[in-house]
Amino acid sequence: MAYTPANLHMTVQPVGGSYPRKFLYYDAAAESNATIVGASWFSDGASKGMRAGDLVEVVQVGTPKYKLYQVASISGAAATVAAPTAIT
Repeated sequence: MAYTPANLHMTVQPVGGSYPRKFLYYDAAAESNATIVGASWFSDGASKGMRAGDLVEVVQVGTPKYKLYQVASISGAAATVAAPTAIT
């Protein structure tokens, strides 16, 4: 399966401050968690405005599944995400 650039959209872009942006990715191919957290999987994430700390919601409608990720790093135009851990 593969990342589909047309399925990634910024849904929240705060004005001012250092608040995280929020993105939504519709995962029609129903990728596994291991695939999504792979290095630079969002190959144009930085080009679309992703930066470290931003939040990414991934929705798989057919399965149905939902998971929240956080941008862990940016490399060139690509972004790598990780599953965040709850604040305790």
